[in-house]
Amino acid sequence: MYICYTSIYEKKVNRNSAEPSVPERTTSLIWERPERSRTVRPALSRELIVQTALNLADTKGIDAISTRRIAATLSVSAMALYGYIERKEDVLDLMIDAVYGEVTIPFPGSRGWRSNLQEIAVQTRAVMHRHPWFASLIGHRAVLGPNALKQTDYRLGIVNQLGFDMTTSRSILAMFNAYIVGFVLGEMGEAEAQRRTGLSEQEWQQQVSPYVQEQIIASGRYPHLAQALIEGEEPSSDEMFLFGLTRLLEGIAAYAASSNSNHKRE
Repeated sequence: MYICYTSIYEKKVNRNSAEPSVPERTTSLIWERPERSRTVRPALSRELIVQTALNLADTKGIDAISTRRIAATLSVSAMALYGYIERKEDVLDLMIDAVYGEVTIPFPGSRGWRSNLQEIAVQTRAVMHRHPWFASLIGHRAVLGPNALKQTDYRLGIVNQLGFDMTTSRSILAMFNAYIVGFVLGEMGEAEAQRRTGLSEQEWQQQVSPYVQEQIIASGRYPHLAQALIEGEEPSSDEMFLFGLTRLLEGIAAYAASSNSNHKRE
């Protein structure tokens, strides 16, 4: 989801460094290794392996993923998987790319850039909730699967409509993606707290209410926080997400207007 491709390209064009041969450079990527013929074991396929892994991760967590466990779920030997995948990292790459494929790309030109980015953000958040492990696995190295590349290309195309140079476009898209991931990880933190304590958010609030009343509100030590607790309303997660997203998109629009105005004056 994050734009991390520049350093990869720079390494490729740096003629002064020792460059690995093409086979050495590509054989480690699952996207460069063809799936073997299904005539050997027609019941197996990468698609089936990935779907099995997705089901395991969604129900038991990402730590449940291993080639042995996937094989056991499919009632085959671990060796039977090696014609389709070679290691756990292959499975994770394929899983991540499969989830990217669940985010529908809006029809080009159907709406303005703000509406398209908002739709992408809402869809991405929903996908992350369907696959709670997903948000913690992205945002580090570039994801090179076809679905992920298509998503990144589409999002860059939207931001490019605002007239930014490519470096600025990448930075804005990284900010946009970071907002979605950060918000969802916060929501996942609440879900983890509920799992760990066995208390719902409402039950936890009731439990800590006496402490909040005495030590925060009545003590006078935290006047601004006390005012927020007394006067402020608690919006839903959906409302909070859309509020922050709207402000972010407004900021991007204002920055685009300012940048374009400066360019015209120059």
